[in-house]
Amino acid sequence: MTTLFETVVEGDYCIGCGACAAVPGAPIAMELDDSGRYRPRLTGNGEGAAASVLAVCPFADEGEHEDQIGARLFGDGAEPHERIGFHRRTWAGHVAEGGYRAAGSSGGLGTWILVELLRRGTVDAVLHVQPRSPDADDSRLFAFDVSSEEDELRSGAKSRYYPVEMSEALAAVRDRPGRYAVVGVPCYVKAIRRLAAADPAIAERVRVTLALICGHLKSTRFADSTAWQAGIEPGRLEAIDFRHKLPDAPANRYGVELRGRGSDGSPRRVVAPREDFFGGNWGHGFFKYEACDYCDDVVGETADVTVGDAWLPQYVDDSGGTNVVVARTPEMAALIEAGIADGRLSLEPVSADAVAESQDAGLRHRREGLSYRLLLKDRAARWRPRKRVPAREDHLEPRQRRIYAWRIRLARESHRAFARALAKRDVSVFEREMTPLMRAHDLEYMPRWRALASRLKWFLQGRPGPARRAGVGE
Repeated sequence: MTTLFETVVEGDYCIGCGACAAVPGAPIAMELDDSGRYRPRLTGNGEGAAASVLAVCPFADEGEHEDQIGARLFGDGAEPHERIGFHRRTWAGHVAEGGYRAAGSSGGLGTWILVELLRRGTVDAVLHVQPRSPDADDSRLFAFDVSSEEDELRSGAKSRYYPVEMSEALAAVRDRPGRYAVVGVPCYVKAIRRLAAADPAIAERVRVTLALICGHLKSTRFADSTAWQAGIEPGRLEAIDFRHKLPDAPANRYGVELRGRGSDGSPRRVVAPREDFFGGNWGHGFFKYEACDYCDDVVGETADVTVGDAWLPQYVDDSGGTNVVVARTPEMAALIEAGIADGRLSLEPVSADAVAESQDAGLRHRREGLSYRLLLKDRAARWRPRKRVPAREDHLEPRQRRIYAWRIRLARESHRAFARALAKRDVSVFEREMTPLMRAHDLEYMPRWRALASRLKWFLQGRPGPARRAGVGE
């Protein structure tokens, strides 16, 4: 217990998954902190824990890493790939039946696979993230839940850029015998694999894992900031659709739908393009968990099947949305191939390289960029998790190092700046404080002449200019 808290938790590498709290007898409770991120709270000494909490934590050094888990689970028949892990079949496309595509964030494949598992009797229930109605005692908008009916599963479609934890749902799995599928981002699936290795009940009952390709996890403040800009103050947001499809817009130009109440208590519904909101650029990493900068699995390498967005030129202009899909087990490959054969799925084979290319920016950040971030930690003599990439900087040009350093600062300062905005009850404080940092990051991408012209323009307009340096120290 002490080691987990002194390294992972105090070092800010905790992703808030709840795997440690799911260990039977572990004296840990998961709570949202003041920044809207899940953190474990120690409630005892841990003498009654049935397994090592370090062994189940996805960011602790104890236990198997992704390559080892993949080799153990999929190595007999699946091919390894440096960027997406083991794979049997890979496709791109969408669901052709039943409104799955229209109701999903992308091509609808994730929900279709889960419903098909239920229909076939492969599983009895699914652990997935469901929307919930906030109340005075619990303001959360989403939570892990257990669904055993098709309509429950379909109501859980869509991406949730919101923190959730699994300990309560996993307790239900332990209490109720049956066969389960679990859906999660890559580090959550890794935690399930580690927990299964230490807990026979989880190993026996979790039959299928589905990973969602992940950019990074957000705190609750991402939703709060978006809503506040739309006139819905923090605490008054009632529902949010982070991936509202906009007709005739490219798939990567989606909108946001918000429902809540204004300052006068009147109901509000707002639908607007994501780009209209300050902080909506995913590359800036506002409200990101720091742990996400120390993860090297973008594609859910330990899951039986992975589903994500096909961010490729030939698909991105289709506003309906297109998935990439990676099957790692023969069962999942057969299930998808059957759907293609009977016309329920519109998928075409693509290479493993194409799947990796569809997530190229994320993979660069969490491979090339991770190497640099690890080196910064080592130079500061700070504990950090062991990863599959080495700590180094000689593979990066100075400009690239500056970009990665700015990203570290943007993520950290976004939590602090929003806290100050809340204290002053003024959302504009957040934008004023973050704008110079954001512009300094963006200038690194520009040719020198254009960067100088931008600085001059901001000066003449009297607008906040870019900050001067990233400040990569600890």
